[in-house]
Amino acid sequence: MRIVNILCVCGSGTATSAMLAAKLRDVLEEHGYDCDTDETNPPGIATAVMTRAWDLIAYTSPVEEDYGIPMLNATGFLVGINEDEFIEQLMEAVGKLDLSE
Repeated sequence: MRIVNILCVCGSGTATSAMLAAKLRDVLEEHGYDCDTDETNPPGIATAVMTRAWDLIAYTSPVEEDYGIPMLNATGFLVGINEDEFIEQLMEAVGKLDLSE
């Protein structure tokens, strides 16, 4: 099974997205998945999607454009609100991915 690639997006592309990335990696590991993440800000998404194939975009700052990649609003998850609901959405999205190598 290949690694799940998630682009994490926050306003600055540094601190909040790094915390989100760590939390996503922990949850996916608990569910038996390996995960690779990177962090960016909303304007940096266009470059990130041109340079690498992403399975999901998880964001805490608004993302205005549709990049053809499933997107999950992770604001509540990051701060501990409705975490179970987000994890359910995350696992549903991951379940739809073709992770064969």
